[in-house]
Amino acid sequence: MKGKWLTYLFLLLIACNGDNVPDCFQNAGDLVRRIVDVPEFSKITVFENLQLVLVDGAEQKVEIETGEYLFNDVSAVVEDGRLIVRNENSCNYVRDYGLTTIYVTSPNVSEIRSSTGFPISSDGILNYPTLSLIAESFNNPETETTDGSFDLEVNASNVSIVVNGIAYFKLRGNTNNFNVTVAAGDSRIEAENLVSENVDLNHRGSNDVYVNPQERISGVIRGTGDVISINRPPEIEVEELYNGRLIFQD
Repeated sequence: MKGKWLTYLFLLLIACNGDNVPDCFQNAGDLVRRIVDVPEFSKITVFENLQLVLVDGAEQKVEIETGEYLFNDVSAVVEDGRLIVRNENSCNYVRDYGLTTIYVTSPNVSEIRSSTGFPISSDGILNYPTLSLIAESFNNPETETTDGSFDLEVNASNVSIVVNGIAYFKLRGNTNNFNVTVAAGDSRIEAENLVSENVDLNHRGSNDVYVNPQERISGVIRGTGDVISINRPPEIEVEELYNGRLIFQD
């Protein structure tokens, strides 16, 4: 009897190898990377169960890395100049999470909207003039997942963050203007290594925001989280309307 059960189990595992198996029982297969042909874009929206790696390069290129049996349920399309990437492989009883990564090489990306619980990172410095990082669900209810992370190195004129969930930001590099809007939630922003000439903020959150302004810091703190500046710039115009405080660590 035990031998029969082992035989049935072996046959079941064999049957899970393929791309026509239901998601919950589908093996990933070997990890492979393929180039996807898409029109030009300057904005990106990343939906659930995907990692994104950004590379600054002269020619635009989009690559999908995932298990060979999972490709049919991973898509990358461009709508109105926005790259939208999705992974419909949501149910996985027999494979690991986090197997799918989108690699984007581009000379310019102006906006990244995260609706994934996985990291968005850079491979090298991103020399993009203006970069907006968004992890919020109010203006676009479809992007309901706001617990991912950004880990980026940038050299930009303008960098902005809009967040209302529990996303995590780790930024480094240089920018002229750094704008931070924490509309709600417990997101943590660690940008002490992002050297910013000017920082403007609207902080309604409950976690801390670390910044590094050189010339000016302005804005308002409306929540319980603090704004911690590792430098004291010449111009300081920050209102403290609730429990959160502006703290200098110079």
